[in-house]
Amino acid sequence: MTQPIVLIGAARSGTKIVRDALAEAAGCGRVPYDIGFVWRYRNERAESDILDPATVTPRIRSFVRDYIERYATDGSLKVIEKTVGNALRLPFVHAVLPDAVFVHLVRDGVDVSESIRRQWLAPAGGRYVMAKMRHFPLRLVPSYGRKYTAAQLHRIARKSRVGTWGPRYPGIDQDVRRESLLTVSARQWRTSVEYAASQLPQIGVPYFDVRYEDIVADPPGTLAALLDDLGLPYTDKNLLRTASRFDPGRVGRGATSLTSEELTELDREIRPVLCRLGYPSAVGHEVNDV
Repeated sequence: MTQPIVLIGAARSGTKIVRDALAEAAGCGRVPYDIGFVWRYRNERAESDILDPATVTPRIRSFVRDYIERYATDGSLKVIEKTVGNALRLPFVHAVLPDAVFVHLVRDGVDVSESIRRQWLAPAGGRYVMAKMRHFPLRLVPSYGRKYTAAQLHRIARKSRVGTWGPRYPGIDQDVRRESLLTVSARQWRTSVEYAASQLPQIGVPYFDVRYEDIVADPPGTLAALLDDLGLPYTDKNLLRTASRFDPGRVGRGATSLTSEELTELDREIRPVLCRLGYPSAVGHEVNDV
């Protein structure tokens, strides 16, 4: 049996690029897409991404594990999975994969909130949607696949977002109706970080914290240390190749893209969490009035 490595992080925190870099450096398997549709198997009607671990059955456990293991590569007993909604349901994830090792990726909430808002507003990509649809298990088509396909095709036709995007924290639908999109984006980051930070120590399994900014500052050194912690072999050649994935220009992009009023709005929403994590407050970032 393979051992899953579950990468946890808020949406737009760099989880995709870190997942791919680790898998490429170590030559191990990776699940190429977020698989919220798999994690919500038999919980499709849940209002949020928080799922009760008491609902985990052998059938659910087998279904999720079998899906993840299909991406294991020959010769490797490790496979990396990342689904951003998992940050809100770690006890459930642990109940499904009790042997998993967790990596918690944290990124500056100002950069993340600005990036989340852009993602909400970005038009759907037809190729991406159709490629992801090929990964849908047949048994999910009646309960989830048709609904997902219809929503994505509607997005493509209208070239705009509909409904909600990203991790569904409790109350997100109400917030979308009465709050600004920037505030909703900030709450997605905040709730993801807070849930993960509080739940990881409680479930009693190995986990490792890493910061996106540290990886960008020293990709080979930071990734090598993390790979060593995870017990994943790697070659210097592969490690150096993955370093080119990380663009230093993305660090601090949020502050330079937001107005002083928007940074003040973010500060009201996420200042305590930013300070607790050692990041500057939102208004402490460099302001670019536009």
